[in-house]
Amino acid sequence: MLETGIDIVEVVRIKKSIQSSDRFTKRIFHKNEIEYCRSSATEYQNYAARFAAKEAIRKILLDHIQHNILKWKSVWVENNQNGKPILKFSEEILSKINIKNCSLSLSHIKELAIASVVMEFEMMNN
Repeated sequence: MLETGIDIVEVVRIKKSIQSSDRFTKRIFHKNEIEYCRSSATEYQNYAARFAAKEAIRKILLDHIQHNILKWKSVWVENNQNGKPILKFSEEILSKINIKNCSLSLSHIKELAIASVVMEFEMMNN
């Protein structure tokens, strides 16, 4: 199965959510994402891009995986050795799908962040 997901986010919306409650950050973002974003001069743009990536992957997987398994922190963004953002998946997600290929593209400007995901996968027979 080959599917795509895309999402765009207003940076100010994510910034307000983060600044109003530490609970939002801890509920949505993986510890590696928080560490990366907090260490960046473009902290809120990076958070927004990662939020957009989570929304894009949810658009792909929600028809295939139960909502209670697809938690916000069960998919997260890390950068590979070349700095390219890649998606990481929890063991619980990987027990449900066999990912053959997955491509992530993130971009942001001061006001907006966007993420695009193309994923080829098969459902596991559990």
